[in-house]
Amino acid sequence: MDKKKSAKSNFTKLQHVGVVVKDIKKAIKYLEALGIGPFTAPGVPPGKPPVFTIPFKGELHGKLAAWKTTISFARMGDVELELLEPTEGKQALKESLDKTGDGLHHIGFLTDDLDAEITNFKKNGVGIWTIARQEGGGGFLYSDPTPLGGIAIEFRKIGKPPPKK
Repeated sequence: MDKKKSAKSNFTKLQHVGVVVKDIKKAIKYLEALGIGPFTAPGVPPGKPPVFTIPFKGELHGKLAAWKTTISFARMGDVELELLEPTEGKQALKESLDKTGDGLHHIGFLTDDLDAEITNFKKNGVGIWTIARQEGGGGFLYSDPTPLGGIAIEFRKIGKPPPKK
C-alpha cells in the first residue's frame, strides 16, 4: 500500500467562516432576521451599521496588490461568521464574487507564524491565492480555492493593535 506523506496539520481549531457578499448591510439584515448575530465591528458605536472598511497590501496571484474590504462579524458559538464585501481594488474576494456570486469564500484558522504557513504551502505544493500583511505584524493568506470547488483555506495571524493616538 502506498503511503503519502502528509503535511503537518495546523488545523487544530476552526476560527471563522468567511462569506463574500455583494451588499454587506443587506446580508446583515437577512442573517439577523434568521436569528444570527448580533453583528459587530471594532470601534463602531451602537446605532451605527456594524461594519468597518480596512485597507490591505499584499499579493494576488503572486503580484503586488492593494485593496479595501468592508467587514462585519457575528459569533456562532466558538466560531465567528465573517461577512466580507470587496469595496476597492483587485482582490480574491472580488474574483470569487464575480465568478460565483455571494457565498462561502473560505474557512479560517489562526496561526502564530504566517511566514511558516507560507513556507509550508509552497513546500507541499499548495497554491497561494493571496497574501496580505497588516500593521502590527498581522496578516493572512488564502490557498488556491480551485481544489475545493471555490472555497479557500485561510491562515490568519492576529497582529498587535495600532498605538492609540
